[in-house]
Amino acid sequence: MQSLYRASLLSVLLALLVVTGCGRKAEPETEAGAQPAHKEEHADEHADFVKLSDKQIQAANIELGVVRRDFAGAIDAPGVIAVDPQRSAAVSSSVSGRVIDVRKSLGDPIARGDVLAIIDSREVAQFTADAAIAERQRALAEATFQREESLYSQKVSSRQEYDNSKAALDEARARLRLAQQQLRSAGSGAGSGQTGQLRLLAPISGIVTFRQINMGDVVDGHTKLFEVADLGNLSVELSLSPADAGRFAVGAPVDITAENRTARARISQLSRVLDPNTRQVRAIATLADSKANWRVGETVRASIALPATPGAGGMAIPRTAVQTIEDKPTVFVREKEGFAVRHVALGGIAGAYVTVQSGLTGAEQIAVGNTFILKAEHGKGAAGDHHD
Repeated sequence: MQSLYRASLLSVLLALLVVTGCGRKAEPETEAGAQPAHKEEHADEHADFVKLSDKQIQAANIELGVVRRDFAGAIDAPGVIAVDPQRSAAVSSSVSGRVIDVRKSLGDPIARGDVLAIIDSREVAQFTADAAIAERQRALAEATFQREESLYSQKVSSRQEYDNSKAALDEARARLRLAQQQLRSAGSGAGSGQTGQLRLLAPISGIVTFRQINMGDVVDGHTKLFEVADLGNLSVELSLSPADAGRFAVGAPVDITAENRTARARISQLSRVLDPNTRQVRAIATLADSKANWRVGETVRASIALPATPGAGGMAIPRTAVQTIEDKPTVFVREKEGFAVRHVALGGIAGAYVTVQSGLTGAEQIAVGNTFILKAEHGKGAAGDHHD
């Protein structure tokens, strides 16, 4: 009986040890079970970042900018994209004639010296013939003078004969210069092809922005037929009130915005004369456009940042940099592997800028153009994490 009691007690003790051991082993399982919470934390961290390579950023045309510090406000003004007058040229024919060939069309890229069109002209034929005759007369007069000079040095001919031959040579040279000048005035490509044909040549490299010529047309002299412009640098024409125009100077930075695009320009001209019709001041901003993001004639908004005393202003960013994520204003801060999603507290709006009260230090580089693409990519990542 006592043996049976001892056996029963031993069985109970063993059962307790098993239960206790199982409880101790359950603790690591609980920690392992906590891994989803850690994974969720990692997913949240991932959801605050949009991973993009440099090539992807460039392909998406995501524009980068900096936080404007010492911001003292801005002037908002309408603007129109225009050709830089210093980088454009009109091409016209100074003679009348019939168009027999047109080689360039609107929008075609060209290099300086390219043939734009060929015009068959009687005037060019006449100028070419006059120049050829003058050249032969000059050659004859020069040969005559050389012979007379030799004879005069040998005391064979008189001084008068020598002087007459020299005067004839000077006159022949003058007629040749006049004939060549008439030929050049007909056009830069006059007489360089077949007789009677004027080749219209591109005076600069760029793009054909205007064409008013077709095969078979009969054109008059001094009519503009082409316009060529270098569109790598554009102008932005601004209209300002006299009061606003007096608040900044040439060289002031300008932010140009239109349809989720933004670019930085700079004031290059500021008129001191009011337009008699609008009573506005005309200003010109120079805009670099190597990526062809802007079109001539396009209407844009311009914000001219006002000068401020260092340390006296606040922080501001372009309004195009702000997107709403989780019902909070958000910007995308450039980092090594993409963009960090940063919630910010915003203040007042000034032109194309909005002031920043908190969330940025002012040293960040941020996305300022096509930020809706980053918002879409962030939404895809958040949806994927939620699905997992």
